[in-house]
Amino acid sequence: MRQLRFIGLAFVGFATNLLSSFLDFSTILNGGLSFLVCSILTFSSTSCAIDLGKFPENIINNSLNTTVKKPSLGNARGGTITQKLAMSNQPIIKNGDDWWLPGWVNPLPDVVSFNVPNPKVPSQTLDVVTLRWRDVNPTEGVYDWSVLETALKQTNNIYVRFLNSDVIHCPKWLSSKYPDLKPFKIDSYPDDFNITSAGLFYPMWHPGFKQEFKKLLQSFKARNLASHPHLKFFYIPGAWKWGELDLNVVQQNMAAKGMLPNDLLNWFKEMLDAYVDAFGKDNAHKLMYTDQDILYSFDGNLNWAKTIGRNPFKYVMTQGGSNRFGLLAKYNFVATDMPTYGISVANIGNGKYMVTNDNAPLIADPKRFIGSETVQFGGSTIPLSTNPALVKNQYRMTALKNLQARVNVLMSTTAKFWDAEPELHNYMLKSLGRHYYDSPDAWAALREAKDAYQRGAHWHLGDKTEWWIRNFERWLIQREVEPNGKTVSTNLVTLPVKYNESAYEARRTDHQNYSDYIYLGVDDKFIKGDNNNIQIKVTYLDNNRADWGIEYDAADGHIYKKSSLVNNRNDNQWKTVTFEIKDAAFLNRQNGNMDFRIFNGGKQDLTVRFVRVIKLQPPSYSGIKSNYSNPK
Repeated sequence: MRQLRFIGLAFVGFATNLLSSFLDFSTILNGGLSFLVCSILTFSSTSCAIDLGKFPENIINNSLNTTVKKPSLGNARGGTITQKLAMSNQPIIKNGDDWWLPGWVNPLPDVVSFNVPNPKVPSQTLDVVTLRWRDVNPTEGVYDWSVLETALKQTNNIYVRFLNSDVIHCPKWLSSKYPDLKPFKIDSYPDDFNITSAGLFYPMWHPGFKQEFKKLLQSFKARNLASHPHLKFFYIPGAWKWGELDLNVVQQNMAAKGMLPNDLLNWFKEMLDAYVDAFGKDNAHKLMYTDQDILYSFDGNLNWAKTIGRNPFKYVMTQGGSNRFGLLAKYNFVATDMPTYGISVANIGNGKYMVTNDNAPLIADPKRFIGSETVQFGGSTIPLSTNPALVKNQYRMTALKNLQARVNVLMSTTAKFWDAEPELHNYMLKSLGRHYYDSPDAWAALREAKDAYQRGAHWHLGDKTEWWIRNFERWLIQREVEPNGKTVSTNLVTLPVKYNESAYEARRTDHQNYSDYIYLGVDDKFIKGDNNNIQIKVTYLDNNRADWGIEYDAADGHIYKKSSLVNNRNDNQWKTVTFEIKDAAFLNRQNGNMDFRIFNGGKQDLTVRFVRVIKLQPPSYSGIKSNYSNPK
């Protein structure tokens, strides 16, 4: 069923007051019979909209607005239930992105650690202390933790990188005591002390290695170092290059010795148990596991892949540990399908979306750490584009990926990275570590990107398809809603970073196919009910002459209440418009159980890449339901 729209204009009082109203009409075809009804504009600031599914008894006029009740799915382009024009302030438009947050939002302490102090962010004082086994345990039975103890006496909080498997980091007496302890070769690399390592590593599962390492951890336990308030977290297991675990390396060397997958799992549990014993259950959240909730292919070894699965990560979570990502600057890669972590890929409609479980232990427990590193921007691993606009996109999507993954501590962040996009990174600084109950905003980045990692990670589970993942979402979702809210991927971006090659960084309406809306839903834990004073910010491409706005579920019972309109100028610039909404209810009453929708005006398409909902008042902690303690 097609819908025709007619717009009339009336001028009253010497042209001092321009009054406009949008009229909805339906052309109804039945057995070749059609009819058309039209209406006449009212005088005053009243808006009139007529739907042929309901007749004039459902039109309520007053001095402020006109309400029209509409049947569900009454026509292909129209809304459902109700529409109402909001008498609000005119939208404010800014060129580019808009990272504004209310003045009451301040950074949480120690959510960023810089390689060197950053005077622009003096509140972030989290320092790294890097230790080597050979320095702590120079001779057999002698343990010297003085470097760590001195650091704990300082003002700043710290985290620890403990290097313990590279031959150059291990005590020399270790190989003398255990002559059969033979290293294996990985790759040469520069270590954290600017020494080039030959890449020779001891197997941590060797009986002698395990015995001495447990003694080392017992000496740590005896000094009660884990309970010190300045010790925030401790990287584990401290193995392989830069002290970061790689299960592929473990599998390759175990298999070469004739060991089986369960040998890996038993070693892993034994090692983790030793760490938990040294730290105590109350401090287990300080143990930051340096691997991810991923499926390893193990070079095509089906038995190893199926047996290992996600079990190492699951065991860390069971024991109360924390987690640190690798390179989230490769934001289209790996950190997508991690159900134990709390992020799963779900097939919704015809698309794959990342769905976050805020009740997952790692995310819900305010004591646990979710870390990330972004130090390699501009290097060989993560080269920057030569196009300045795409460089901004790289920084923007990296920041959003970290926040979408609920990261609460960002490490090894260089001042160069921070200074490149100061507004964005100050926004990220204020957002890191927030939960749905204390976050000032919720947002959705409308995009679709190929996750090249997942193409091979699920082969042993029978899924060999390419995965195109839609959106980064943080308590705000965008979904395809029938019949008038289906969108199209657009704005293809190609970057020089491996695994970040292809991404559509925006979505547009599909006017040609009668879809003039983009539907969004706010997480009920973030906002549901009451009368909420908020802002909605929409970042859009001004590439036509459309007049468009939003329609939201309002506290006065009107489910499609209209905002003021944005008048495009067709200058082909990305802009962000701010809508002031003083009565948002967001009770999931729109089509598809959504809370608000962006309407392209009904004549031309609208392209959107980012939407934010901002609470203008500090949220209250009352009524929070969680398996964990509320924040102080």
